[in-house]
Formats: sequence, structure tokens, C-alpha cells
Amino acid sequence: ISSVVQAEVTLPPVFSDHLVLQREMEVPVWGTASAGESITVAIADQSKTTVAGADGVWKVSLDPLTAAEGLTLTVSGTNTLVITDVLVGEVWFGSGQSNMAGPVRTYKGNDPGLQKTLAAAPYPRIRLIKSGGTGWQLATPANVDAFSALLFAFGERLQGDLAVPVGLILG
Repeated sequence: ISSVVQAEVTLPPVFSDHLVLQREMEVPVWGTASAGESITVAIADQSKTTVAGADGVWKVSLDPLTAAEGLTLTVSGTNTLVITDVLVGEVWFGSGQSNMAGPVRTYKGNDPGLQKTLAAAPYPRIRLIKSGGTGWQLATPANVDAFSALLFAFGERLQGDLAVPVGLILG
């Protein structure tokens, strides 16, 4: 008895609505599918196609993108995944010392600068994700409260200085 196993195209959680991609460099997009399945990844004015390997793993590299907002990333195989509200800008990863994970809610009561920054929220061009998290979040007062105070303060300043979207990943 033989059976055919069909696997839908999947992406890791880092590819979710509100995603931020790094500008001005190749951007890898990867996931899993059925072995030998043809996968097409499209965003802005480009489309890349690849074939899932024998282990079901696939990867494409998008050509460098310029800073942009409101894009849609589409990944198609036997099924189609649509990632909306994609930004292209700066993506920064914060990790290391335990103080990197200290949440905004812990610091905001004693930090007038952070209070002033939070009062100006939301920040639609700043997005947040935690390693192992379920997806990108908009920098709203509710979401930022649980995010790294150091990364958020850094990201707010960076977004203001560079005038491009900023994605912050807490590892």
C-alpha cells in the first residue's frame, strides 16, 4: 500500500502580517512544502521561484528592496500564503544581557523620556517581534508595554533619525 503525502507551503512565524524586511540587501525567504513542489515568492515588482528539496525545505533570495510601506508578500505552491502590511526598512536584532529583555512596563514609571516617547504612540512604522514569538506586532502602547525597553527606545530613535520603517527582534 502506498500513499501520497501532500504538505502545504508553510513559513516560520517571522513571516507574518506587519513583517519588516531589511532594505538594500538580498532578503532570504524560506519554509517547507512537499518534496519537489514548485514555490513562488512575490513582492513589489519581483517574483522568485524555487523547488522544495527532498526534505521539503525551500528558500529563495529576494533582490534588494528600497524602503517601502504597505507591501504584500505572497508565497504560492499547492496553497497560497498572503502576508500583508509589509514594510521595508531597517531590521535590528537585540540579544545578550538579561537587561535587554527588561520590558517597557518595568521602566516607564521612572523614566520621563520613555514616558514622553510612549505618549506619542502608536508608531505604525516600528514593528516588534520576539524570537520564538507568533508574529510581528505594531508598536502600540499595549504591545510595547511587554517589549524590550532598550530595543524600543533604540528603534524609536533610529526610525526618527533615518525616516524609514524599523523592525526590532528580541532574541
